[in-house]
Amino acid sequence: MVKRTQFMYLLWLLFMIAFSTNAKANDPELDRMFELSLEKLMQLEVSTPSDTIQKLEDAPGTILVITKKQIEERGYVNLLDLLQDLPGVDVNQKSVEEWFNQVAIRGNVGNNNFIIMQDGVRINSPTGENIPISDNFPLYHAKQVEVAFGPVSSVYGADAFAGVINVITEKPEDIDGIRMSVTGGSDDYYYSYLNFGKQLTPWLSLKLGGHWNSSQNPDLSKTYDSAFQNVDVLSTDGSLFRSANMRESFTAPTSSYSFYLDLDIYKKLTFGITRSFLSHPTTVGVKPEKTIFSKDAEWDSLIETYNAKFKSDFTSSLVGETNLNFSQYTTLPATKFTNNFANFNAYKYARGRKWSLDQKMEYKVSKKHKVTAGLTLEAFNSIPKTTDLPSEYDSDKEAGDQGLFHIGTNNTLPIQFFEVDYQNYGLFIESRSKWNDWFSSFAGFRFDYDSRFDGTFNPRVGVIFKPKKSTILKLMYAEAFLAPAPSLAYAFFGTFKGTQDGMGRYESDFFKLPNPDLGPEKTRTIDINLTHKINKNFIIKADAYYTVIDDLIADVDQGSSTFIDGGIIASSGIFDNVGQAKIFGADLIVERKYDWENKTLNLWGSYSWVDGTLEEPNGITSDLPIVAKNKIKAGFTFTYLSDYFITPKFIWVGRTSHFRTNRSEKVSSYALLNLHMGIRNIFENNIAWRNMSAFLSIKILADVKYFNAGGGSNLFGTSPRDPRRFFFGIRKVF
Repeated sequence: MVKRTQFMYLLWLLFMIAFSTNAKANDPELDRMFELSLEKLMQLEVSTPSDTIQKLEDAPGTILVITKKQIEERGYVNLLDLLQDLPGVDVNQKSVEEWFNQVAIRGNVGNNNFIIMQDGVRINSPTGENIPISDNFPLYHAKQVEVAFGPVSSVYGADAFAGVINVITEKPEDIDGIRMSVTGGSDDYYYSYLNFGKQLTPWLSLKLGGHWNSSQNPDLSKTYDSAFQNVDVLSTDGSLFRSANMRESFTAPTSSYSFYLDLDIYKKLTFGITRSFLSHPTTVGVKPEKTIFSKDAEWDSLIETYNAKFKSDFTSSLVGETNLNFSQYTTLPATKFTNNFANFNAYKYARGRKWSLDQKMEYKVSKKHKVTAGLTLEAFNSIPKTTDLPSEYDSDKEAGDQGLFHIGTNNTLPIQFFEVDYQNYGLFIESRSKWNDWFSSFAGFRFDYDSRFDGTFNPRVGVIFKPKKSTILKLMYAEAFLAPAPSLAYAFFGTFKGTQDGMGRYESDFFKLPNPDLGPEKTRTIDINLTHKINKNFIIKADAYYTVIDDLIADVDQGSSTFIDGGIIASSGIFDNVGQAKIFGADLIVERKYDWENKTLNLWGSYSWVDGTLEEPNGITSDLPIVAKNKIKAGFTFTYLSDYFITPKFIWVGRTSHFRTNRSEKVSSYALLNLHMGIRNIFENNIAWRNMSAFLSIKILADVKYFNAGGGSNLFGTSPRDPRRFFFGIRKVF
């Protein structure tokens, strides 16, 4: 974990760089964004839908762009903040031990159902683990965030299942100096960032930045006293582990940091680094009778990417880009559980690595026709998430040399560690044609061969109609696949009770066992998107979709097992491709802007409806898990003299289905009101303090008690959420 002194040293160092380079005290990009009408925002350039630059209104499928101005004025600190306000997205915060927050996009549940990128480079787990999404994905450096809803495997291959999110960072010449911010808040919240960018020479530019964050988080036992009463802690077998009068205080600290760097040479060759870390409690969402609240009960995840891009202009009609990448995800050895399933003292470890070479070519056949093609070579190495370990994994040793034994076996049954190597080869091609002013089309496919499960073919075809300048209609059919993460294919966890049967075998009530034959999930989606501009500052958008997911990965009961030599497992299970889901939904978005002489008012609102069924191998059909059928999200930003702004935001989420599909009860609906306000250029007439801003955020303004969908047997079915919180920060541009 990064030390605060190291981060403060980085702040000091870049502060000195800014003054030594005479950085300008302005923010021209943000100023320009103030002048754009909603119609002009529709013509912003995006690169995510087809991995090539095109206007938003010409891009395939349903695309949303959140600009830097909107990020600032709505108070989005990280990607989770932004996702919570998007139509068609369900966010159940602080409800699951391992991945902290659960996200569902268009009814597709799982933080691994979509790809997260930064400037076109994947920055979530390279091997598809279901990772936490929180402050480890900050937005302080974003020029805009592009969200492509629906399948995009025809371009990006594995895991572009429910969509792709691409954080586009600002150019060095737009930053042109240093931006710094420090925020403090309730529950010992601290957040700071620094962002530096500069055109150092006519041929060399640099941008880099980082953030650091920590929080003790609210004491939920004070707000939800009925759920967090002092109760006895029980072991797995029901015996007393710790009595109620000896209970510890509630604690749930989090911390995070990130760093990125991009060095650009002649606007042809770019070297990039990203690194993000998050520590969150593994007691989150767990019933108090099932866990011990401890500061060292933490899930520590680290993601790193190292990237080199080279752009080639072969002719005026043919351009190419070569991308070399190494990325790694690690569940760090300090990761620890203190719940009764893990005997209150168990560690985890996981590591996934990817080496990749991507070659993309774009050929302009004519002014109206373009073709993009690409080739991908990928090599993976993974140590899948381990079973519960009695002590920390030693990352300096090979997986087979750990010398660790299963908990509850008196150091007699050695733990088996898996290490998996596999490869993937991909080829894609897509054509885009603008036949006339009112009709264009796109068609393409990608073929991937994975050494674990052979090949997958994923097409995407569609048309775009513009019967009037004010109306855009998009129709699309697309397919995608979700590769089975090693953490699922080699899932391996459970505990022994410490007792032996008549044959001397150690006994266990349950173990999840590996299934190396696990295959990919496959999705097929029909998407219809309509945009109508009533005038340049009044836009209505609507989309509807129908999705079928085959080979859905689900739990399968395997009965008793002797998988572990010297042990007998009473009940076991594996993950297998045995389910199917059918999802249908629609979103309605309204955006309205009013301009006066020195004031602006931006209003936005969305209504989302999603429904569907989940068919499991036992023949039971259930509702989609952790998904609310109805959601309303709305707000407005009022700006005065371009320097004063206030943004109230409203979220209403209807009754939500349970995380466990075999439970019929629903999580109650709730309504939230959040507020973000700020002042830019506080000391406009003071040269030394010019370009300083201040802002205040209040989350859960009405201080309501509400619940998210929880998780398994150890977790709350309805997980308590944070009460009201306050945050105050200052920002300075040098």
